[in-house]
Order: sequence, then C-alpha cells, then structure tokens
Amino acid sequence: MAQAVATARAMGFAAVQLDVTLPGVRPRELSQTGRRDLAALLRRAGMSLAGVDLFIPRKHFLDAGQVDRAVTAALAGITLAGEWGRVPVALALPVKGLGEDVKAALLAGAAGSGVRLAVHAEDQTPELLAWIAEASAPALGAGLDPAAARGAGGQPDKLVHQLAKHLTVARLSDAAADGLRCPVGAGELDVLSYRIAVQLAQGRIGPVVLDVRGTNDPQAAATAGKQAWEAQGM
Repeated sequence: MAQAVATARAMGFAAVQLDVTLPGVRPRELSQTGRRDLAALLRRAGMSLAGVDLFIPRKHFLDAGQVDRAVTAALAGITLAGEWGRVPVALALPVKGLGEDVKAALLAGAAGSGVRLAVHAEDQTPELLAWIAEASAPALGAGLDPAAARGAGGQPDKLVHQLAKHLTVARLSDAAADGLRCPVGAGELDVLSYRIAVQLAQGRIGPVVLDVRGTNDPQAAATAGKQAWEAQGM
C-alpha cells in the first residue's frame, strides 16, 4: 500500500480512491490500529482520500443465500468510510431487483455514518433516479463510470446531465468499440464533452476518480488518463 501511495504521489495525483474489497484493506481485516495507520500513511504522503470503492458483485444482492453477507460487507465498508473522514462510497447495485429492506439498511447505514452513497447503475438509470426521488435522502446519490455507461449503450455526458444534482462521484474511464476497457483517450469517450458535463454537475463531491480497472497496464493508463483529462482543461 505504501508503495502504491508513493507512486500515485510521484505521478502528480493529490488523492486516492481505496478499494476496500481487496485483501488487506477489507473492513473485517483492519483493526482500529490498522485503520489509523492507513489514514496516517496518506497524511504523511500529502495525499487525501477521495472515497471508498465497495464493488460487491451485484448478483450477491439478489441471491437469497448471499444477500445478508453482501449487506453486512457493504455496511462495514460504509462504516469505514465514515471513520476515514465521511468520504463517499461507490457501490454497484441491481436497483431493479433490490429488496426494500436492503435499500433501507444501506440508507440507514450511510446516514448513520455521515457518508453519501454513489450508486452505480449505469444500465438502470431510470430506476436509480426513481429510487432517489422516492427516498429523498441526502445519503443517496449516483456514481457514473463512463466505460460502464458505454457498455450499457449510454452516452456518458448525457447521463451526467440526466443525473444532474444527484451525481455524487464521477469517474474517468474509457472503453473501445468492442466494450473492453482501455486508457482514456484511446477509446470512444468524448473527453471534452464529458469534462464539461462533469464540471456542471452541482451535486458532485470531491475530485473526478480516474478508474484504470481492466486496463492492461494500469500505471500507463493512469498517466494517459491524467494527460487526456488535463489536456481538456478550461
């Protein structure tokens, strides 16, 4: 972890997004001392924590045999985000089939920890917006991953406008015509249009999260993504 933080800092990034589903940083594996040590590591490096990734497989929330475990893991991650400065939590949810009890538990956990959810449902945007309107809860917001949006047949910049003030966290990613993730600028994302839309999103919290998951060379993809984004600065 220390090496990854140092590398990110050397590349010119000021914040990191932590994936708390990875070994070593899962909530159940981190003692209170470990949690404090990780926060101290970021401070010493001059880095801030942008948010927490909690991408539990969506199907687990629909499986009667796994839903309790999925909710427990999600709530543990939400609690951890609260302890780390009440940073937003990104998670993917099958909104169409999500049980009302699961929705209520997640919202209660987020509200109790003082964090805002960035729910990824790029293929179910109407259902996500309906849930947000129905819940009318400050803890509930949307996340947007351009590569996932493209994979679901959507236009990332248009989805930003649809989500409007409910967009909690905007990510930066790209995908080629075949749907495979690639470095930003090498795929079909219109970086300029997306950046303009994101800058107009009034509900967004924190920095744009550069997402290099699924790329062949994450470090090279991070460099390319940073350059592609900054090249469209206004």
